[in-house]
Amino acid sequence: MKGPARLVAGAALAAGVLHAAAGNALAARDPIAALLGPSDGLAAVVVVVAAAGVAVARLFLYFVAPAWAAHVAITALAGAITRARGPR
Repeated sequence: MKGPARLVAGAALAAGVLHAAAGNALAARDPIAALLGPSDGLAAVVVVVAAAGVAVARLFLYFVAPAWAAHVAITALAGAITRARGPR
């Protein structure tokens, strides 16, 4: 059961890194000025991509990761109970 637990931990860590990097990129710019003001277009693309990255990472961290971790824990608990009962 260590494989799925490591997968959940790795995915949550990757989502956290994505959230931090995208949040840093978004905080380094003025999103309103980048989207509405005259610019080269690259600033607007960076803002949109960073905002999407933050949104996806937050959705994963708030909804998917806890449910996934609960599934792994419940599966491990069910396996331990089955092994403790022994063969019938």
